[in-house]
Amino acid sequence: MKEFTRRRYVQSATAATAGLGVLGAAGVASASGYSVISTRGHYNGDGDLNSGYSVLDYETDGSVPGEDTECVSELTVHVHGYDNDEQAALTNFQEAYDNLTGAGYGGEIAGFTWDSNAPNKYDPLDWGGFGTGQEIAQQNGYALAQFALNYKYWCPNSDLRLTCHSLGAQVVLNALRILNVNDDWNGGNYRFASVHMLGAAQDNEAPTTEWMDTYNAISDETVATFGYHSEDDSTLQNLYWPRELDRALGETGYEDGNTPAPNYVENDVTSQVGSDHSSYMVNCADEIVYHMANDSYYG
Repeated sequence: MKEFTRRRYVQSATAATAGLGVLGAAGVASASGYSVISTRGHYNGDGDLNSGYSVLDYETDGSVPGEDTECVSELTVHVHGYDNDEQAALTNFQEAYDNLTGAGYGGEIAGFTWDSNAPNKYDPLDWGGFGTGQEIAQQNGYALAQFALNYKYWCPNSDLRLTCHSLGAQVVLNALRILNVNDDWNGGNYRFASVHMLGAAQDNEAPTTEWMDTYNAISDETVATFGYHSEDDSTLQNLYWPRELDRALGETGYEDGNTPAPNYVENDVTSQVGSDHSSYMVNCADEIVYHMANDSYYG
């Protein structure tokens, strides 16, 4: 079981988008393996914050670079998807660490774990809890944004990247939107070196001009953003469409006829992933690492 140290860097969450502010200091020890950022236990099954927590709060396991240990040249934060309990999340992070480093990635890796399994899966009015899961994912964008702001403040010369799977894309995209209107982030001229969305459980209009706030956030706050989709992804076909009456970005790529952000790159990985929604990281790590190494080419 991971032991976590709580971080709270703001006094109020009443205006969270504008209220992100930096506090805290980095430690001196080097991170080993993957580290963990957590908001576990912050949200209940109705999607509401539990008492004593702000949307900007998060904890660490004591080994997160720039937070608990000294800065590193590069950090990738991986966000898991829907219905992962704590152990499943840690397994997901281990898979990301093993496959990315196995493909030649040389930076540090941290996992961002959140209450994706909190909703009531048996609520017939909530499509198995997925609606509430989306609410919790969106709210977690604030904590991820807060971490990113803190990290870049303490480690401005470090490359910060995000990878995410499935519903984790909604955490990541909301973090980008939040940071796109944050004075501290923009005043520091901070950007993510790259963002990589694997089988994104997000409407396929999201990175296009149909969603201008997301389009602008991708364009302004990332050097390059990459989507990886499989047209045979059975989970997104069978679960996302019936709930949302819209196609998922991770199944179809961005919607035909729409214009994506200029630095958004779509990748059809149907031949590698097929119908297996859980296999993106295993089968696409080589491409992800290649895109990381060549991010400026796509920006």
